[in-house]
Amino acid sequence: MASSAVTDRYARLLRRGRLVGSGDAAPRELSGLAPRVLALHGFGGTPREMQLVLDAAAAAGLGAVAPLLPGHGTLASDLATSNWNDWYRAAESALLDLTRDGTPAIVVGLSLGSLLASHLASFQPERVKALGLLANACWLARSTDLVLRAVSRLRLPDVSIPKLASDIADDAARRDHLTYGTQPWHAAVHVHQAGVRTRSLLRRLRLPVFIAHGARDRVCPPANAHRVARLLPPPHPSPLILPRSRHVITRDLDRADLRAALSAFFGRLATSDSAEKIAGPPTGPAQPVEP
Repeated sequence: MASSAVTDRYARLLRRGRLVGSGDAAPRELSGLAPRVLALHGFGGTPREMQLVLDAAAAAGLGAVAPLLPGHGTLASDLATSNWNDWYRAAESALLDLTRDGTPAIVVGLSLGSLLASHLASFQPERVKALGLLANACWLARSTDLVLRAVSRLRLPDVSIPKLASDIADDAARRDHLTYGTQPWHAAVHVHQAGVRTRSLLRRLRLPVFIAHGARDRVCPPANAHRVARLLPPPHPSPLILPRSRHVITRDLDRADLRAALSAFFGRLATSDSAEKIAGPPTGPAQPVEP
């Protein structure tokens, strides 16, 4: 038994810093009609966790792309040396490529991806038709918030904390979820700081917004859904609260309900897009929001 325990501990040590779980970390793409969907994964995650968003887009007949953000899908040491600017530039590049024909996209993000999506909607408003905020990271769990504030203020050296398991209630999905075995704190500080900045950006957004959150989320408080809804200009959207799910709602127990709601949201946007094309573009110059 002692030998087995040592072997198991050694195996866990080997996994630290590497991808654990199953599946492919490569970017994903789906052909289809406009408005196309840009799906942005979370911190330490991969495009695999955004497959549900692509499936919802497919159900609505829309094209979609899920890029791999810098520092992700390889080793946690790569994530440790990446930062917000790297992630934002990659997300912006994907948006520019997806909208090169002049048709705005629907941008949907999970956790870190929700912050990137909000910034794209704020700084590239002519390219973003609508927004999807899944398990938004505008606020983090209190314990994590306190630690990251201390790391930032005290300029503590970077450390990578072992990640015991992804915050997913579904046992099978949690066991095979593709993510890193550790989390570097300095990179996480960038997520925390971006969440704070995002709160002020939400007030100036003028576009349809879909909000969903797991009621059992231990990474980003479930209250985030209603907090964000209240920060948006009226009429405030009604968040979808998934009662059995934790943080990675795209892979959790209520994923069928999330997929159906997202597909309906996409379908309404596709219908409105067709109506706009028939009616013609609005008159007058566009007024982009400056960073």
